[in-house]
Amino acid sequence: MEVAEIIDAYQSRYIDLMNKKSVNYIEIFHNHGKEAGASIEHPHSQLMAIPVVSPGIKLELDGAENYHKSNRKCVFCTIAEWEIKEGKRLLFENDNFLVFCPFSSRAAFEIWVLPKKHKAYFERITNEEKIDLGEALQKAIGSISKTLEDPAYNFYIHTSPCDGKDYPHYHWHIEILPHTSTWAGFELSTGIEISTIEPEKAAEELRKNI
Repeated sequence: MEVAEIIDAYQSRYIDLMNKKSVNYIEIFHNHGKEAGASIEHPHSQLMAIPVVSPGIKLELDGAENYHKSNRKCVFCTIAEWEIKEGKRLLFENDNFLVFCPFSSRAAFEIWVLPKKHKAYFERITNEEKIDLGEALQKAIGSISKTLEDPAYNFYIHTSPCDGKDYPHYHWHIEILPHTSTWAGFELSTGIEISTIEPEKAAEELRKNI
């Protein structure tokens, strides 16, 4: 599968850079369409190795650690269990991954791809998992493209930092954000995006095109 080969390239480049002294976090992301910041027309991904852990990742790490301390379990594993049980926001699953619209979606038709088993580090992905992730990612992006008629979108991998510390409470995943609206005064002043559709209804529409 071609998507699995792309994931393999992500992993290879990540491992090449993760042990450099100046690198504490590696962000892998994909821009599709002008509104998503794509500077060239053909599909492409980028990888940024940076010396700091970004505020957004730090917020997720701290939240996951606090939840684990209070509940003795991973918050992302809890989310996965709930999404499987509820089923309303679930789009697709295979042996290793879930695809769903998160309950607290930041944007209309937002999708997450989450490993079913607790996995803290993307770079440790196995060959079997690459194939399943490729299938899950292809299903997710295909449903967005068909449902929203090829919108601009971004996806990015959130994983544990490579700063030499341990993050057993974290759970790596991919977030996919289609661009369905333009930020205006409220969004820019608060950082809160207004979603125009409930995640359950978004999932219902996306499932038609899986």
